[in-house]
Amino acid sequence: MGDIMYKFYFVCMLGCCVIGAFYCGGKIADAKCHAQFVMELKKQTEQSLINNRNLNEKVYKTGVADIRRILQSEYTISE
Repeated sequence: MGDIMYKFYFVCMLGCCVIGAFYCGGKIADAKCHAQFVMELKKQTEQSLINNRNLNEKVYKTGVADIRRILQSEYTISE
């Protein structure tokens, strides 16, 4: 009787270890996926900020006379 109970407990412990390993592996994979998503979002945000900075730099360097000239050359009353 003791030998059968020993094998039963051993199989139960082995099953618990396998289930625990799958659960922990899933949590680790989820954390890695979340970290990768955050890094990609950070890169996109940084690129957006760089683009906005470059655009603002062009706008600040352009004077009012340049803007009027550009608008007059691009758009006329007939349009």
